[in-house]
Amino acid sequence: MRNLISGIMVTAGALSLMGEIPAGYYRELEGKSGEELKAAVRKVAIPEDFVSIAYGDGTTSFKTWQAFEFTDIRMIQGRKAWWDMYSNKLVYVESGHNSLNIEHSVANSWWGGKEGSEAAYQDLFHLNPSNSDANNAKSNNPIGIVGGNPAFDNGLVLIGAPAAGYGGGASKVFEPADEYKGDFARAYLYILTAYDAIPWKTDKGGEALYTITDGTIDLQPWAASMLLKWAAEDPVDDKELNRNEQIYGIQKNRNPFIDFPSLAEYIWGDRKGSAFTLEGNAADAVNRPADPAVQDARLTDVNTYAADYWGSRNLVFDIAEGDLWISLDGGSYQRYGDRISIPAGTVNGETHIVKAYAMKETGGKNLRSSVVTVTMTAKDPSVTDYSTSVWTPAATGDAIDPESLYVIISADNRHVMGCTFQSNGFMPDCGSAEYRNQDMDSEITVIPNESAVVRFRTAGASAYTMQVLDVHGNSKGYWTSTAAKKMKLDPNQGTSAGVKVLGDGTVEIDFGSTPGKLCYNKSQPRFLNYTSSQGKVMLYRLKGSDDTGSGVDETIRDDEPVVVDGRDIIVPAGGVVYDLNGRRVSGIGLQPGIYVAVKANGEAVKVYIR
Repeated sequence: MRNLISGIMVTAGALSLMGEIPAGYYRELEGKSGEELKAAVRKVAIPEDFVSIAYGDGTTSFKTWQAFEFTDIRMIQGRKAWWDMYSNKLVYVESGHNSLNIEHSVANSWWGGKEGSEAAYQDLFHLNPSNSDANNAKSNNPIGIVGGNPAFDNGLVLIGAPAAGYGGGASKVFEPADEYKGDFARAYLYILTAYDAIPWKTDKGGEALYTITDGTIDLQPWAASMLLKWAAEDPVDDKELNRNEQIYGIQKNRNPFIDFPSLAEYIWGDRKGSAFTLEGNAADAVNRPADPAVQDARLTDVNTYAADYWGSRNLVFDIAEGDLWISLDGGSYQRYGDRISIPAGTVNGETHIVKAYAMKETGGKNLRSSVVTVTMTAKDPSVTDYSTSVWTPAATGDAIDPESLYVIISADNRHVMGCTFQSNGFMPDCGSAEYRNQDMDSEITVIPNESAVVRFRTAGASAYTMQVLDVHGNSKGYWTSTAAKKMKLDPNQGTSAGVKVLGDGTVEIDFGSTPGKLCYNKSQPRFLNYTSSQGKVMLYRLKGSDDTGSGVDETIRDDEPVVVDGRDIIVPAGGVVYDLNGRRVSGIGLQPGIYVAVKANGEAVKVYIR
């Protein structure tokens, strides 16, 4: 099987560099029209040498998830992440895919799933990695346009009652983001053509979208009109072309509606009945503008950022081309320059939501980037906040310090234990930490606002109780457990645990044989005490929490190009500014005091603001 996987990898990689339609692949389409054209499309879409790979995740074989590593990957901050068109939730490939599902964009229940057609069930052209919550909400609802208040809205996709004329009688429809509507449209057109004769059902929800005549499926007029509109407004881009090439390397087939976007018009649109010609109809990838970059903000999810401020602040975006459109706190989008003034923050914790996208005109179409969302949070510098403090990894043999503060991290995926205790008895996964060098052995510079900060209180020889605090230092209670997979936060006392850092850098927090050890469950992202094998955890200690002074390495360099302008500290690219509690600050409009400006290489300058 290794040879098979290697062969697929080499082929897919080579084809992604070629990016050309194999000679003669579409000769069957030339000059055909009507049903004859549709039959020819079906024939070239599923050729005789079509390879149907097994569905799922293979440890010794090449299955769907192995294919996704070629078809659905994007680079974010230099790391591979799954390309999820259903959610902006950031999941790095190195973290696995336990929070993701394999989603059929065309619901497989509409034809009886694997039993109805194994080839359709396993066809990569309509399979994508999907956030599990979005997948569950989508269910088997048809694609459409949501009207009114959606039942589900995760910032990327909508699910709810359809707008008038866009549901075919369905009670709910699924609406993808604008930047992916063309992708979904071409996947639907492919599946409904390539597999038009499989046993499509009329009682599973799909009948809102299609009709069955003499055992053959076709689109209802409203659905055909909508899908053609989406395909035109969101033209084929490099993402889709590259995916088409990678799938060709794996399945040995192509999506004709990607290679020839206008083909759909000859089957369902204004050119229906006209003879199709290959010349002049091939796809010419149109690249949408790059997403706006955000200055002085930290990435929390895909196209999602957080930034802190106090007083007033200009939020600055960088765009490579086109016009910048911005919405503040749910207001209508307005065309701006490169920045927007955020209202003065006078209440700690006050938030403002800024959304932005770039738009450019290309080939007579207004193409839009993805929407970038920034949550601006007013943070009073006089209020304790550990979310932007510096945390160092505990090393083998380190003693637990009852006076220090710690955070607990999954050793598998960098995710942090949260402080919002769940009623059914576990501590949640609250998201990823940020590392100084994108390496779990380096310091943490940002933790989510919902993180649990932990203090180990001495309870005997090498035994501790675990107090849980929020990032502002407020106690949430003590970890108490009397049985495996069962815990609560008690306001006064906790279960005693042995705590030690192991040789591999992970930490063992052992509550005893019955309650078990604190672990991380990847399949149900949570932190809880288990007696069975689960993911290991790591400890990171607040730098400076042992009363040694600043939480920043102070390698003083008088020649560093750090500029002080009034109450602003301007650092070179990649640099950050910390206060003496180790908290990262914006560097703009600082209160009088001592700060440390740190370059990207770790060198630092102490700065006095008077």
